[in-house]
Amino acid sequence: MRIIYFDICAIPLFLMILAICFSRKMTKGNANRLFIGLVFLSLFSAMADLGMEIPDNLAPLSEGGRILCSVSTYAYLFLRNSNNAVLLLFLLSLTRTAFLIRKRWAKIAFCLPYAAIVAMLAQNPFTHSAFTVTSEVGYTRGPLMLAFYGIALLYGLFGFAYCIYCRRYLPKNKWTALMIVYLLVHLAVVIQFFRPELLVEMFCTALGEMLIMLSLMRPEERMDSSVGMLSWASYQTDLKNILRAGERVQIIVIRMLNCREIRNYLGDYKYNRYLTEIANGIRAAHRNNIELYFERPGAVYLIMDADEADTENVGQRLLSEAGDQIKRYAEMGVRFEPRICLIRCPDDLRSAEDIVSLGHKFHKIDGSKRTTLRASEIVHSQTFALEARITEILDRALRENRIEMYYQPIYDIRSGGFHSAEALARIIDPEYGVISPAIFIPAAEAEGFMIPVGDRVLDQVFRFVAEHDLDALGLTHIEVNLSVAQCMESNLPEKFRALQQKYGVDPGRINLEITETTFENISEIMLENISELIRMGYSFALDDYGIGYSSIQRINRIPLKLIKIDKSMLDEVHSENGRKILAYTVRMMQSIGKRLVAEGAETGDAVALLKNMNCDYIQGFYFSKPLPADQFIRFIEEQNRHKGA
Repeated sequence: MRIIYFDICAIPLFLMILAICFSRKMTKGNANRLFIGLVFLSLFSAMADLGMEIPDNLAPLSEGGRILCSVSTYAYLFLRNSNNAVLLLFLLSLTRTAFLIRKRWAKIAFCLPYAAIVAMLAQNPFTHSAFTVTSEVGYTRGPLMLAFYGIALLYGLFGFAYCIYCRRYLPKNKWTALMIVYLLVHLAVVIQFFRPELLVEMFCTALGEMLIMLSLMRPEERMDSSVGMLSWASYQTDLKNILRAGERVQIIVIRMLNCREIRNYLGDYKYNRYLTEIANGIRAAHRNNIELYFERPGAVYLIMDADEADTENVGQRLLSEAGDQIKRYAEMGVRFEPRICLIRCPDDLRSAEDIVSLGHKFHKIDGSKRTTLRASEIVHSQTFALEARITEILDRALRENRIEMYYQPIYDIRSGGFHSAEALARIIDPEYGVISPAIFIPAAEAEGFMIPVGDRVLDQVFRFVAEHDLDALGLTHIEVNLSVAQCMESNLPEKFRALQQKYGVDPGRINLEITETTFENISEIMLENISELIRMGYSFALDDYGIGYSSIQRINRIPLKLIKIDKSMLDEVHSENGRKILAYTVRMMQSIGKRLVAEGAETGDAVALLKNMNCDYIQGFYFSKPLPADQFIRFIEEQNRHKGA
């Protein structure tokens, strides 16, 4: 008498796992599909096991019972041994190492044991060497049954050994769960071999697959359910596994340059639907044999086999595959602006950090308007090397005190001399030389370096003011930029007090610049910090005016000493409307008591125009580029001598 209750309990567990998988939309990606296939095989195996054991418990059997038991036994042995092979394929897919069995010898080695099972089942009706089912006795094992267990043990041992080998491909908790599953399932096989009446194999399999689903296949970790694609975190994990395993792939990065505008226009729900439909169009063209990953706000990553990818036309083909969706939304006014980068891995790049960096910056590094770019056209450039290593450069600059201040003089049209200067940070790197803030400041903001960088800048500016007699140089103050991160610091006023005490600097000698984009999104803590610094005697300037949407009401909210007009406004003076806008801006700001600095003056014509508009101050390469402190002092002293003469 065999105990069938374990099989009966296993069936609802398998059904529950499937229901959870489909309700959580765990159907995208090879690993998810293999897992669902694995659960279906296990479910049908349990049902076949019941179909075999229920009649067998009623022996002697009727002819119908004998046929049912015989058919169920064939089905069980076929499905159960298929389960072992699919479990191994799932493991290979989960660790991004399935490419290892693409070679002919590996495929033969993988399939040969399975082919042996099919051959043994095919010959059994004639030899009954694996099992027999008779009306009198029911099911009995034959001598060849040991071969079925041997093959199952072979797959199990190989999978177990591969789990140990692949421990670096999975987080420790997930690897531990996978090891427990292998031990649990194969322990059940051993128990059932020696105690055939205890049908624990399928029940333990159900428990193991439930553990896999709960610990390894968590969709909230792997999927971005709002767009139906694998998540950004999954992309980074899979990318590292690909590089560890040495797989050759092609990574295709699709960045929507205007994704924020599209999202604002459509709203979050329609925007997510738009992305989902684009992804579905690409998947359908590839018969779902492709992994798609999504990074917010609007970048899609595809990982394809390097040998199968059509590198000549892949960019155009992808846009064509998503064409119907793009065209339909275009009728609603949505203009899709994609940039595509093709990265052959590891031929182009061998570091996950470099691949991620290129995916983020390729459209900026190249600077062209081409829709499709190849990594091989970019990765050997000095610009990419600098962008890819900027975090390392920032860290080194802070550790080795490689941040230096340059100073650009500001011309006063009324006095005809230089009345102040702007302090501008530069990194002097031993490998890459002088690095401008246009490159390292965005990286510092993104990587959390802005506070220490800002602290280093303030310290150097205070020291400069303390070490030089500004009055003797004809300078009233030094301007220095204050970042959003610094403005958000709760102890910002205390930092300034400490610098005052350390260097004995009059706050009136320091003018702090905040950008227009910062000013537009000013928070309460930022406003409190700015107000306290003003009470302490510091003054403020609004930098980059003209690139945002600041209103007069916002500008009047803080007593700003200066308004600095962005270079982009000066660049437009070649047109009549551009000149009118600039002239109106100067008059408007002066009418409310603000003084203006025009940035980016590079020609004599631009300076003459600004003087004619009665702009207060002018800053730009026409007078001087930013200079190191010692060169700046010499420049100002030379200008003072000429002025005095």
